[in-house]
Amino acid sequence: MIFRFVPIAVTASLVVAALAMPAHAHDDHAMTGSDPHRHGGTAHGATGTDGAPGNPFDAKRTVRIAVGHDSFSTKVIQVRAGETVRFVVTNDDYESHEFGIATPREHDEHRAMMKQMPNMRHEDPNVVTIDPGQTKELIWRFGQDTNVEFACDIPGHAEHGMAGKFRVMQ
Repeated sequence: MIFRFVPIAVTASLVVAALAMPAHAHDDHAMTGSDPHRHGGTAHGATGTDGAPGNPFDAKRTVRIAVGHDSFSTKVIQVRAGETVRFVVTNDDYESHEFGIATPREHDEHRAMMKQMPNMRHEDPNVVTIDPGQTKELIWRFGQDTNVEFACDIPGHAEHGMAGKFRVMQ
C-alpha cells in the first residue's frame, strides 16, 4: 500500500518545487545571484549586430577609454569588420557607469529597462558596469554591421553625452 503513494508524493513535491521557482527564472533579464540588482542572460552578448564576444587571444589591439562625469574620452572608435578589440574602460567619476556595445535600437530598449530597474548591474559579454575607480575589460569581435554604438545606458547618462559610434570599416 505504501508503494501506491510514493509516485503521488514524488509528483506532489515536483509541483511544489516548480511553483516555488521565480516566474522569470529563465527570462533573458532575470535576476541572478544574491544581488537583486544584477541580471544576466543570453540577450546580453547576443545583440542584433553581427558582432560577438571576442576571444582574448584574437585581440591584437587595445582601446583605452576613460569615463568621466557624463562623458567618454572618445566619441568615435574606428574598427575593421572581423577585428577583435580589447576595451579597457576606467571610471574616473564618483558614480557608476556602463560601457555597452549594441545597436541604437537595443540601447534605446535597454535604457527603458534601466529606467524600470536603475540599480541593474552588468557583467555581460557586451556590457559592463564600472564602479568609481574601477577598470574593466570587454573584448568584442566586430562583424560587418556598421550600425553599432557604445553607450552608458544608466538613466540620463547617454542623453547627457555618454554615447559614441563605432566606425566599422569593411
